[in-house]
Amino acid sequence: MLKIYSDSPAEGLDEILALAETAEEIPPAPEGGIPKQWLPGFIRWPLRVILLPFILIDLAAQRIARSLIRPPFKREGKCLKRGNCCHYILVPEDKGFLGKLFYMWNTQVLGFYKRRDGAFESDGKRVLVMGCRYLKKDGACGRYFLRPTVCRKWPIIEYFGYPRIIKGCGFKVVNKD
Repeated sequence: MLKIYSDSPAEGLDEILALAETAEEIPPAPEGGIPKQWLPGFIRWPLRVILLPFILIDLAAQRIARSLIRPPFKREGKCLKRGNCCHYILVPEDKGFLGKLFYMWNTQVLGFYKRRDGAFESDGKRVLVMGCRYLKKDGACGRYFLRPTVCRKWPIIEYFGYPRIIKGCGFKVVNKD
C-alpha cells in the first residue's frame, strides 16, 4: 500500500493525487471510518433542494460568460464513472467563523468527510482533502440530482492557471489554439 503521509504538505498532496489518478479500487475509509453526520436528513435535504435552483442559475450564468469570454483550454471526453475524483476532493480551508460555517456546510449538508487530518498547500491556498460519502461501489453518484457545485463543474477549467483534472477520469483538456 502506498503511504500517503509525508513531512512536506505539498509532497503529501502530490502523493495523494497520484494515488487518485492510478487507483484501481476504492481507497480505504479514513481511520475510525466515515464520520456520521450530526445534522438530520430532514434538514440537510430540504436545504439542498431549496438551493438547487440558485446553483443551476449560477452555472447557467457561468456557461454564458464562458461563451462570451472563452478560457484558453477546452474539455473533451466523458466521465468514466470510476469515482476516483470523488474520493479526493480538494476543498479550501478557511479560518474564522465563516470558515467553520463553510466546513459545516461541506461536511453536514453536502456529505463530504475529511480523508486526512491537516491541510495541504495547493496553488498558494490551503486545502483539505475530502471524500464523498454518497459514492456508490460502482463509482456512480448516489445523489446525482442534488450533487454539489464542485461535482457539477468537474473538471474545473479556469480562465487563469491550469485546469484541474485527474488522469484516467475520461476527460482530457486541450489548448484551444
